[in-house]
Amino acid sequence: MGPLAAAGRRGGASGRRGLARTGNCQPASLEEYAAGVAERVPEQLERDGVPGAAVAVVVEGELAWADGFGVTDRDTGAPVTADTVFQAGSISKSLTAWAVVALAEQGTVDLDAPVEAQLEGWQLSESSYPTRQVTPRRLLAHTAGLPFVIGGLPPSTEQLRDGQVDQQLFAVEREPGDGFLYSNPGFAVLALLVEEAGDAPLPEVMEEVVLGPLGMDDSTFALEASLAERAATGYTADGEPVPVDWPAPVGASGLHTTSVDLARFVEATVDADADGEVLGAEALTELHRPQADTAGVPHLLMADASGLGHFVETLPNGDRAVAHAGEEEGWVGGYVAVPATGDGVVVLTNSRRGYPLLIDEAAVWADWRDLDSLRFTRARDGLATALRAVIGLLIGASLVLLVALRSYLGTGRRRLAPWSRSRWVARLARLSAAGVLAAAWWGVLAPPLATFVPGLTHWTSAAVAVWAATLVASAAATPTRDTPTGRRTGDSR
Repeated sequence: MGPLAAAGRRGGASGRRGLARTGNCQPASLEEYAAGVAERVPEQLERDGVPGAAVAVVVEGELAWADGFGVTDRDTGAPVTADTVFQAGSISKSLTAWAVVALAEQGTVDLDAPVEAQLEGWQLSESSYPTRQVTPRRLLAHTAGLPFVIGGLPPSTEQLRDGQVDQQLFAVEREPGDGFLYSNPGFAVLALLVEEAGDAPLPEVMEEVVLGPLGMDDSTFALEASLAERAATGYTADGEPVPVDWPAPVGASGLHTTSVDLARFVEATVDADADGEVLGAEALTELHRPQADTAGVPHLLMADASGLGHFVETLPNGDRAVAHAGEEEGWVGGYVAVPATGDGVVVLTNSRRGYPLLIDEAAVWADWRDLDSLRFTRARDGLATALRAVIGLLIGASLVLLVALRSYLGTGRRRLAPWSRSRWVARLARLSAAGVLAAAWWGVLAPPLATFVPGLTHWTSAAVAVWAATLVASAAATPTRDTPTGRRTGDSR
């Protein structure tokens, strides 16, 4: 079995089970794979507090299976189906890239010319770096030097054109072409470009150039009432509901889609003999060609490199995987596709807690299709191993210190006197260490880690709390003897 199958037997980072393999280690049938999904996903939804999810797979370039699990809304209890509509978050970038490259094939966009020269009445903010080197290709590859920001972008191009946005979001902060810097503002600029080149509002151009030709009839960049009725309510990490029409940042997000429709996009993504309805084979290859090595967390852990609107990874056997994850206020989803084999998987959830399910199902799917392991699943499993080691280290150290402290108190070598001034420097150092550890863990590390390994993050939080409390208890125990001869120190008097 491959490494992912072995991880499944050990339980993986969040207890994967039901891997789609047969007893003789041959790939399972589609029916066996689907049965495994139906067994795993409801259990993980309950375990992780995710209301619902939809999964679809593409085999040999064709949509082979799709289904939904859980509920679209906790109040109504309406079931998720393969045709439930989800917000797609940054998956939108992949479709925007298709539109830009398609418009380039039509001759209305120049991928390597300054983007400002292709926009009427809009410019990037002043910067010490040359904005003329900011091109559509570099914006698509996240190498244009625009900043990495999460919030602040408006939900419409009209607001962007009217300047209803922090202009610093559109100031180049790195030499264009000088490496990878994931940028949501860069895709907001591309949204303007798509409108300019398509001579229509963004949703209309996306429908005409990409969604319509690919048969994504239940997908849109402008949610209408008919689709809103089939849309899943989103839920924050705290379980608070988010309305289906939550305003997504323009360009960087905004796609509403279903698992079936996104699988149709994956079908086109793995079509090595593209028929030209949207993109020709040469353009499709260019979309997936690595443009720059990834950098920074979490993108360095997701894939080797950025393509044009995609993350790309060269697998150990030489095949290339293309993928993109997406999250919005109440949704998490993603897709992975391997053009050389015609395989792909789609996972959509209506919760910010959906990452563990996305990663687990991508891992099981890769094992089922006998593919090499994906970087983000290896990274998550490595992170889980590291957290287990930290938990063991902290609990072990806490037990050793507590046993020693009990011994000291029992023999009279220490006494509980938290306000004593004896050895105050060493005791203050322990209190400071406890405070720094607690602040670093709960203030910096725990929130993002809980997104990917929630169970282990909770156990690590408990271990950190135990170790911090042990340090505080140790600092409160004042030494009464500091030498074997028994010379007493006590308090200063």
